[in-house]
Amino acid sequence: MAFDEHTTSVPGGLAVPVAPSPAAFPPPSEMSPFARAQESLAVLVDAAVRAQRIEAMHRAMHIDVIAMTVAFALRHAGAFVSASLSPARRDEMARRSVVAELAAALRTPERTMQREIDEAWVLSNQLPATLSALRRGELTMQHARVIVGAGCDLADRPRVRAELDERLAALGADLTAAKLRVKARRLREELLAETTSERHRAARETRRVEFEPATDGMAWLHVLLPAADALSIFVRLDDTAHTAAGADVRGVSGRVGGAGRGDEDRNHEQLRADFAGDLLRFGLLPAGDRGAEAIASARATVHVTVPVFTLMGLDETPGHLDGYGPIDADTARRLTATAPSFTRLLTHPVTGAVLDVDRASYRPPADLRRWLRVRDGTCRFPGCNRPAGRSEIDHTRDYADGNPTAHDNLAHLCAGHHHLKHETAWSVVHRGGGILEWRSSSGRVYATHPAEPIPTTPRPADHRDHRDCRDHREPTVPGRVADASRRPNVEPDGDEYPPNAPF
Repeated sequence: MAFDEHTTSVPGGLAVPVAPSPAAFPPPSEMSPFARAQESLAVLVDAAVRAQRIEAMHRAMHIDVIAMTVAFALRHAGAFVSASLSPARRDEMARRSVVAELAAALRTPERTMQREIDEAWVLSNQLPATLSALRRGELTMQHARVIVGAGCDLADRPRVRAELDERLAALGADLTAAKLRVKARRLREELLAETTSERHRAARETRRVEFEPATDGMAWLHVLLPAADALSIFVRLDDTAHTAAGADVRGVSGRVGGAGRGDEDRNHEQLRADFAGDLLRFGLLPAGDRGAEAIASARATVHVTVPVFTLMGLDETPGHLDGYGPIDADTARRLTATAPSFTRLLTHPVTGAVLDVDRASYRPPADLRRWLRVRDGTCRFPGCNRPAGRSEIDHTRDYADGNPTAHDNLAHLCAGHHHLKHETAWSVVHRGGGILEWRSSSGRVYATHPAEPIPTTPRPADHRDHRDCRDHREPTVPGRVADASRRPNVEPDGDEYPPNAPF
């Protein structure tokens, strides 16, 4: 495979493609220590990205060969199975024979091999856009499996499946597999909105509990429930664990002594598991356990966004359950019917722009915090899925420098990524419409989008031509490294990235 960049050797004789070539950089003597370190990091990160692309291309080749092998075996079934079998039996045995053949040759369990063959068939025959993106190295196999899962039961809806294929293959190039799964769930519900309630009622009939053995004396207990019920249970366990650990809702793992456990400290995940196990086995928590008091006072709170016409019963547009995604209109109306409170999102009747959310104080008031939680959904760092309710609200541009406490200068960041923003060379700017644009230590640029896109208009004092801001540097494509020789030695304006090494 040819690259337009040069390669470098590493121990073991492996040739790693790197980019860009040394000629693109100024001589080391003309670069600051910060610039030299950042460019070196950029080269290594780019090599890692290219290695992942090559891995995805190899995976696509594997899929193509598997699909060709199975198709050949079925076309020539007479050469591999008894001629005395009926046609249906002959096809079945030819398939089982080739599964066994591939499993033995590839040292793979037959059940795993059958799953790979099924995925290869779906990708080759039903998801051409996804397979093409995998061949180009734009998606990983994890992304491809998300798209396969999104369309697995749409055999009778080929147009919906085709649209999912096209749109998710394009979205996957810029998202983690976990983020793509969330997008897939929402897009699927949008495309199938007219049948959402019917499908939910049918899916409720599949609720069950499953036991799965794990290693080292452990096991998983899976419970399939309606999303609102499952989320309510999880939130109550989570809040109880936080209360017992003495942590506030924004904290990271707390530790607390465990009564009757024989251990002196339990982290947040262990507390949650212990409480769930005790409640299911005994119906209550052991006397003396700090969680006993916490569970008695904990009240699960879930947040659901419902269009007003859905709430009034005038249409069936799905609602949005915070922490899960789209839910059918009937469930959304049932949840709001028992809701103790509502938050109104006031918008302009024509433009849809959000009104009355700017504030002059440092701490956002409750209504603005709720609005931001709906907008962001999760921590807004690239790839992070920590819920907004367990994250911190950060001023993108420092409040101490005279910047406002406003919807277009605030975003949720989990504790870890909040520290990363303030203590490393990572930086971020708002680009309008709730979009955040991040710049990494190596100069790569990533955009993160709001979970609930709500149109906004620029603040008058901040209204700028964003193209002018971006054109201070060589235009940067997301996921690519800008040419260091063209980076200006100028101070950015208030809506631009901070200078190198701001920490």
